Amino acid sequence: MKNAATGRWLLTGVAAFTTVGGFLMDWNKTHLFNPRWTPHAKFHDAMTILLGSMLGAGSLYLLQKKDGDRALHLKMGALLPASFFLAQAGSFAFPGAKGMDAEFPEKIPTVGKLKLNEGPFSLLMLATAGLGYWLAQKEDTPKA
Repeated sequence: MKNAATGRWLLTGVAAFTTVGGFLMDWNKTHLFNPRWTPHAKFHDAMTILLGSMLGAGSLYLLQKKDGDRALHLKMGALLPASFFLAQAGSFAFPGAKGMDAEFPEKIPTVGKLKLNEGPFSLLMLATAGLGYWLAQKEDTPKA
């Protein structure tokens, strides 16, 4: 039971960050208030912020539900924010797409030669969501 509670805590943390992360990370001069960005680029950033907020909020709602299909709520509560971070990580595969370090390298922390931009962060959030789900699903799995 302790592992299940830890798993739900991890999932809730990922969901909460997904809900507010776009505002925390992009509501500044590097993104929405960057004078070099076109209005259309700002539109897409705003859309991404809102999408993350909706996916995170939906996850938070599902993770706190006590009635209904708790196993399904748990799966969807893990999948919603994970889909956001999977899309963020996958964005590096698109032509010309780069992380924030391409324009603002001084704002990106590093560990050795690894730049902790959106790529490694996305993978960390995906791993956290996966671990959280793995731990929490034990609570909702029927015992044989």
